[in-house]
Amino acid sequence: MKKLASLLLFIISISVQSQIWIDNGATWHYDWSGTLPGFDKIEYVGDTIIQDKTCQKLLISSYMFTPLESGGELIDSWTSQKYTYLSGDTVFYLVNENFQILYNLGAQIGDIWELGVDTNEYSCGQSYVEVISTGSDEINGQIFEWIEVTTLPNSSVGFEGKIYKRFGVIGGYLFPTPGNCDPDIIIEFFDYNFMCFEDDSFSLYNVTNKDCDYLLNIGEFEIENPEKIVSIFPNPASDILSVVVLKPNCIITNLIVTDMQGRILKNVNQHKIDISDLAKGTYLIRIDFNNNSSFVERFIKN
Repeated sequence: MKKLASLLLFIISISVQSQIWIDNGATWHYDWSGTLPGFDKIEYVGDTIIQDKTCQKLLISSYMFTPLESGGELIDSWTSQKYTYLSGDTVFYLVNENFQILYNLGAQIGDIWELGVDTNEYSCGQSYVEVISTGSDEINGQIFEWIEVTTLPNSSVGFEGKIYKRFGVIGGYLFPTPGNCDPDIIIEFFDYNFMCFEDDSFSLYNVTNKDCDYLLNIGEFEIENPEKIVSIFPNPASDILSVVVLKPNCIITNLIVTDMQGRILKNVNQHKIDISDLAKGTYLIRIDFNNNSSFVERFIKN
């Protein structure tokens, strides 16, 4: 009986160690820095068939908050989806209606793969990453192999750091993030940092001393998508940015444009604002209303 129990434990151990890609209940948290506080929660929510391939559907829930010193209230949230599938040691993801390599987990030092994005609006070209080292680490009492990659110059998207079997990138973001190759554009992309990962057969791995959803637990407000009460257009914009109120009882008292570090650049008390003198890049516009409420939206100046 003891021999049988030992054999079962050995088989379970081998099964766990050989897990290459995500398992049921897989959930990641990545927080943001360099902008308003926020985080992404990514959840494996089920399988679907795309182009005759059985794919994992990953639901991305993004949350943006006011600065913590201002109360840390939820001001915006949105969702998106990504799709992956595993073939051998390679994870593919759907981008531009085609499947491209996301992680080549069997790659060796010097190997390069293309991420499937050839141009972007910031003068970048094809997107490649190169493996610069390999190894393994112990996490939650288990040994996980990793490859470390760097993004090659002039790539439209990419990522940096270690990519682990089972749960992907630690240090950056699960999926490639955009780059800027145009010296005339000043733009602040979200800077993502890995926080947490867990699944149904892998206990919580948390690299911070914070609860994974800590921003949602700051202050006293309901955790729900805030009702959108304004629309801004055009976005991107080059000269005039207009604001339309979607709720009749709300009256705009101020439009305040800030950079991604919160520095106030413009402040007007009308429904339109001239942004022609701003440098190209990403900004925030805060709309203040007569009931002392506010709404924050991002826009791009081109």
